[in-house]
Amino acid sequence: MRHEAMQSERRKVRDTRFVLAVLLALSMGVNGLLSHGLAQRESMAVLVPAVSGPAWTVGETWAGRRYVEDTARTVAVTLLTLTPENAVEVREAAARMAHASARGEIAAWVETEAARLKRRDLSSAFYPTGIEVATDELAAEVSGELVTWLGREEATRTRKRYRLVFVMEGGRIGLLRFEEREDEG
Repeated sequence: MRHEAMQSERRKVRDTRFVLAVLLALSMGVNGLLSHGLAQRESMAVLVPAVSGPAWTVGETWAGRRYVEDTARTVAVTLLTLTPENAVEVREAAARMAHASARGEIAAWVETEAARLKRRDLSSAFYPTGIEVATDELAAEVSGELVTWLGREEATRTRKRYRLVFVMEGGRIGLLRFEEREDEG
């Protein structure tokens, strides 16, 4: 009798494993079909930012206004909040954010600014106050205050404007140009 009970339990385990294997294979097959079907469509990603509000929309060669606006703000703050201590990190971030054709130029600009700040014991931070976006050009003008410190004391607080031009390739945005505009006053 005991032998029959063990055989019965073994059959239950075997049958359960078989059912689970069939379900797993079925699930993998359905996921494969869905993936293939999605790959055949024109792709568009909707990235949800960490804050509430309108969603970002991004395609292969275009981006929505909100995405360009948030990207421009992030790039401007990253490049212009510079100290001799964080120059290496800013250079690395600039390399990740820049388009391949502009990496050298943007890295050289960061290096020049970092050297200038280090020579004079300066630090800078950018506080954006407004952004104007031209989605058809993938460009934005970011305005705000550029604050400089000499040691630990604030040295200047200047209104500045910067024009950022991006390029989208394969759904990835890259900084193409970063230009200072005339002072706002």
